[in-house]
Amino acid sequence: MPTIITSGTATAKGFGFGAVKGGFHGFNTPATMNGSTSYARMFSITVNSSGLFVAVGYNSNDYPVYATSSNGSTWTTPAVMNGTTLSFHALSVTVNSSGLFVAVGFLNVNGYPAYASSSNGSTWTTPATMTSAAVYMQGVAVNSSGLFVAVGFNNPDNPVYSTSSNGTTWTAPTAMNGTSATIHMLSIAVNSSGLFVAVGSYTGTLYPAYATSSNGTTWSSPAAMNGSTTAATMKSVTVNSSGLFVAVGYDSSAYPLYATSSNGSTWTTPARMNGSTTVAYMFSVAVNSSGLFVAVGFDTNTYPVFATSLDGSTWTTPALMNGSTTFAAMTSVIANSSGLFEAVGYNTNNYPLYSLSN
Repeated sequence: MPTIITSGTATAKGFGFGAVKGGFHGFNTPATMNGSTSYARMFSITVNSSGLFVAVGYNSNDYPVYATSSNGSTWTTPAVMNGTTLSFHALSVTVNSSGLFVAVGFLNVNGYPAYASSSNGSTWTTPATMTSAAVYMQGVAVNSSGLFVAVGFNNPDNPVYSTSSNGTTWTAPTAMNGTSATIHMLSIAVNSSGLFVAVGSYTGTLYPAYATSSNGTTWSSPAAMNGSTTAATMKSVTVNSSGLFVAVGYDSSAYPLYATSSNGSTWTTPARMNGSTTVAYMFSVAVNSSGLFVAVGFDTNTYPVFATSLDGSTWTTPALMNGSTTFAAMTSVIANSSGLFEAVGYNTNNYPLYSLSN
């Protein structure tokens, strides 16, 4: 039964917020990309202005792979980027207004930060390293001027960033504001004014962390969200057209969390989605042009789940994608210009999965 909306409020009974925003009714059952039966863990997805979806990840040899779809339903079989034999874990991908796709991650052999780029989503450069030091890049975003900013953490676990104006020439990864704090920055988003916001969590305590930058280079000192001293692993952040940042993740009981900020600096304390006390590892969040936030992840059985919010604060309880009770670790979600959401991940055999909203 779809959710019933009355006077702007939602009753969480399974399918999110119905057709209130962007025609969203939930997700289809996750399916393998092009029926693939080859190992390909897909970890990130983006979409360009023409509606081309591009997902990245890595295969059983730790080689970076990509797959593309022009409609969200018909996917290519994941292929190795430029036929490389480099052990590059491609963990995040974004695209600029000119259609340049950039993926970042790290080399599995030595932890060196790496990147690759593509002008069409299919023809990729051979992955290259940003520096010869262990830096585990986790997320990348690009502003309206075309500045790419990647975030992650180095070997002492300090949160770091690196920038590129062309997706190819990167600055040496540097600790945010020179901090010696031990924080894993896991995701980054940028608003229409060019404000970059990174989120993650402190190592050890797992307190929720954030940092901001108005130019990608000068960062605030990372801090705990609202001074929180409760474990909250914040895995992903997005921002809507009004500048509202929304982060999602999970707490020490693996219950689903969210936090919001209207300026990137003043955050609410992470709270459970709809007060849920059901395990749901929320890995990714996206927002469409109608302002609907959708988060995806998986439950204690690694069944695929999603949750929705009209305002970033009032969330449905995470529900199974189309009631699916099949292993599906959904790791990333994006929305296209038509408001459709696409999620990617992998199944119990590590075959690549996708799920399109309906």
